[in-house]
Amino acid sequence: MKLDKRDVKILSILQEDGRASYSSIAKQLNISEAAVYARVNKLVKEGVIKGFTAILDESKLNLGIGAFIGLRATPSKYAEVLSQLASFPEVTEIHDVTGDYYAILKVKTRNKEELAVLLDKIGRLDGVVSTDTKLILRTIKETTKLPLSRLEETAWPPRQARVRAKQ
Repeated sequence: MKLDKRDVKILSILQEDGRASYSSIAKQLNISEAAVYARVNKLVKEGVIKGFTAILDESKLNLGIGAFIGLRATPSKYAEVLSQLASFPEVTEIHDVTGDYYAILKVKTRNKEELAVLLDKIGRLDGVVSTDTKLILRTIKETTKLPLSRLEETAWPPRQARVRAKQ
């Protein structure tokens, strides 16, 4: 899917405020609400927008222990291990990586005891060879926002501008 500058601007606005109304977006872009609605629906349908969600503060929800877990697994059982790990609610991210580990997991628990129980549960999975856990002491930066400024530079101009340029 080729994005134009308006699509990128809509994505940028929604990254800042996922609850932004079509009306406010339309005013910022000087287009109709119907056009914003159509574009957002297209972006959702094409999978560019995966969904809309609230970003929660884990410290206020008593989920104060965060960790990264490096995982080594038996190659023939790796896919099944990943599938099982994906079902664990404490596992918030799973990344297939290069290097010393097959995967890196990000996990959140209420306390060290829950983390220990989770590590035991992961270690008992058939196919897990070893884990290496790094506790998160503090988070300097954590964001769900993607760097869209580079996309805006290379995006197509809006359709109207392209039509005018041809005339």
